[in-house]
Amino acid sequence: LLTFLSGFLFKVKVSASNETISSQTMALDPVDYGAQLNDPNFDNAPIINNLINNMPPSGGVIELPAGEMWIHSPIKINRSYVTIRGVNAGTRSNIDPEEQTGLNHPGGGSKLVLGNNCQTAIVSERRVGAPRVSSIQLESFLIQGRGTDKGQIAVNIDQDNDAVRIIGVSTINVDTGLRLNGADACTVRGCWISEVRNGLLSVGASQQLLVANNYFGTQPLGKSVFLDNPNWANIVGNNIYPDGHVCLEAIGANDCTFTGNNIQSYYTGAVIIKGNGNLFSGKVQALRDGAGNWKSDPIGRDGLYGLIHVNGNDNHITASTINSAQPENNTRILIRGGNGNWVTNTKIYGVSSNRKVVVNGSCVDTRIVHSASSFDVDKASSNTTIVW
Repeated sequence: LLTFLSGFLFKVKVSASNETISSQTMALDPVDYGAQLNDPNFDNAPIINNLINNMPPSGGVIELPAGEMWIHSPIKINRSYVTIRGVNAGTRSNIDPEEQTGLNHPGGGSKLVLGNNCQTAIVSERRVGAPRVSSIQLESFLIQGRGTDKGQIAVNIDQDNDAVRIIGVSTINVDTGLRLNGADACTVRGCWISEVRNGLLSVGASQQLLVANNYFGTQPLGKSVFLDNPNWANIVGNNIYPDGHVCLEAIGANDCTFTGNNIQSYYTGAVIIKGNGNLFSGKVQALRDGAGNWKSDPIGRDGLYGLIHVNGNDNHITASTINSAQPENNTRILIRGGNGNWVTNTKIYGVSSNRKVVVNGSCVDTRIVHSASSFDVDKASSNTTIVW
């Protein structure tokens, strides 16, 4: 025990009166305990797991140094108050040219690199009857997998959790960047989740999820941001770019806000909102590919599905700009069902179409205000009000 503790760096915060010690934080460099940098054959995960498991109840910090830290088994965080922090994540692409920096590229000062048989880089395992984990923080490092077709996950917080924070993390070459299960009061901020099949998957009911100022880039048959039964989520200020077949999907969403996002897609169904009382405001651009063609949808949705697809009650699309290169007869905004849905002060332009907004016949009290004229709206119900 004395040998193990001798490498710990204790940072003690003392109150202004100098009378009491309010907290202790442990900061640990895995290299001090035998971890190896830039060695593809060495599994660093057991060393990191041992450091995590032997932290005091107040928790501690794993400090990843610059360099490649290979793992051939998962890093497991099955307790609260654990931070893994690197010196720099970088936002370098896998296709960027090599530079002579002494580190293998793609860049990033601190890198976790998954071996071929490692399916998850960082996991909080689901344990029946175990307490929730709180205050896990991942910050400023890159996670690199072996390819988007290998089924690997960069981060999987599967145990019930709250106050998880993922800040400034980059992921490439994995199937799924971030998977969060039942995340309450979770923050994902300033991350670069690209060159992956799926970006962020939030599964299970969540509350107060904040996803802000991130970059998401996924592949066909993948989803950039997917939320399952979120309540009061805030998805704000993200750049979401091709090629995922869904850029933003929220199912069973209630009272969520999707604002200030810049979304680009080659496919119909770029934005899907199903639920009640949600607000959408932002930029959506439907793109043709480099050959000037509108791409066939990878999961077979036809052009009537809607670039933006809404189903539920009291949802509001407002102050948005939609630039569509879809074919003329394709739907830009579809109000699929529900009562009291509004489209207001929204600019819809690009290829001309009389299907800027389509309202299903089952809808009640739909209002389209300063967004499309009666010639631009296909409404099957007299319960639609249009003000142009």
